[in-house]
Amino acid sequence: MKQKLNHFEIAQRLPHAGSMCLLNEVIQSDETSLIAQAISHRNIDNPLRIDGTISTINGIEYAAQAMAVHGSLLSEQPQSGYIASVRNINILTPVLPEKEQPLVINVIQLMSNENGFTYQFDISCEQQPLISGKITVFLTHS
Repeated sequence: MKQKLNHFEIAQRLPHAGSMCLLNEVIQSDETSLIAQAISHRNIDNPLRIDGTISTINGIEYAAQAMAVHGSLLSEQPQSGYIASVRNINILTPVLPEKEQPLVINVIQLMSNENGFTYQFDISCEQQPLISGKITVFLTHS
């Protein structure tokens, strides 16, 4: 399994294009987890920005993209799916900080089978926790 990916390599693995591809680097991955970084929270043209800020709840999208990249690293063929549930969300700040330091997105796979997967995630900036929770994705079989 490839350990690191740059923004271009990440964009090749996601259905998102342009500024909606939120992650800029995968810094570590293994069979059950992935750690990514994002600097898109500072971009004025971030599509999640409303009235000058990005609500921390949008961290779910950052985590979902990290999960999708992790899944693509584990799978021989591309898979598509949809978020079926978001649980145990703990939001520790109302908006994502616009600090120079990147967001750190950590996802850990808790369950995986042919129908989908569940991940635990947490997002931090400068080692300060921002949001955490669990996301379940159901895969669509074409």
